[in-house]
Amino acid sequence: MNRNTFDFLPDVSIPSPIQEVEHPLLHRYGVALYIKRDDLIHEVVSGNKYRKLKYNLIDAHTRQVGSLATFGGPFSNHLYAFAAACRLMEIACTGFVRGDIDPCNPTLKFCLEQGMTLIPVPRQEYRQKENSPFVRQILNQMQSAELIPEGGTNALAMKGAGEILEEIREQMQNSPDSLVLSAGTGGTAAGLLKHLPRSMTLIVFSALKSTHLHGEILQLARPVGNSESLSVHDEYHFGGYGKMHAQLSAFIDEFEGSTGIPLDPVYTGKAMFGLFEEIKRGSFRFGSRILFLHTGGLQGKKGLEYLRQNKKTMYLGQSTQQ
Repeated sequence: MNRNTFDFLPDVSIPSPIQEVEHPLLHRYGVALYIKRDDLIHEVVSGNKYRKLKYNLIDAHTRQVGSLATFGGPFSNHLYAFAAACRLMEIACTGFVRGDIDPCNPTLKFCLEQGMTLIPVPRQEYRQKENSPFVRQILNQMQSAELIPEGGTNALAMKGAGEILEEIREQMQNSPDSLVLSAGTGGTAAGLLKHLPRSMTLIVFSALKSTHLHGEILQLARPVGNSESLSVHDEYHFGGYGKMHAQLSAFIDEFEGSTGIPLDPVYTGKAMFGLFEEIKRGSFRFGSRILFLHTGGLQGKKGLEYLRQNKKTMYLGQSTQQ
């Protein structure tokens, strides 16, 4: 198997392209912004999901594992990419889904179309993952199924994420001062931090309404000798998952209209909004070179639109960020 791509995955674009962003705000503050378009790696297995699943799936393929199982929320990018990759590998897969299963939900509908078996898990049980008696009983019945963690976050995932820096070194003549990305579980950020050159800072924007991400990234990345290079912002979550804010929606529309680069409302939209706010606050010196990692997740646009149409999401107004 080719070490750099999945042999079973057609039309992979590696290394993902890097493009410079043109925007009036960037000129005003003297900042150069580039985006590494990991959203363009593959049509369905893209972004950090490709990076985090790559070695997990190569390992399963090499050992001829017949069945895989994983966890995810009802609109999970991880479940979406995992189901597609397993179908291409011809490996049976199971998704333990937090809460009830709505077959009309576009993410879960796609997973079912890929042949994934979906099992609803009560929220209390879901918090315990594989330690839940409910989940453990099902896994025992499945016998041969091997577990991939929620979000794909483990040592193999961080190995895949670390390859992003190898590509950046080859693609950019001058290294960026800062590498910026959004994060949920923190696996991609941890993989980057483990291999981050000391000349670069890693700036992470939490997509979750949580203050624990900084510690979780350091825990995943240990041992790491440059923890001072990590900066985490947890104030741009816009209420967390399953919520949409008018201010964020307007920002995404303006950014996409100005640059032609799509953002999702759960991860990359929040991170880009936060980055622009920090630029306006003077957090970056004049002449700074910033590289934003586009972690994909664009299927989440359909999910949030589905929630909005069915009035299952909270649409927050302009004035108050939750």
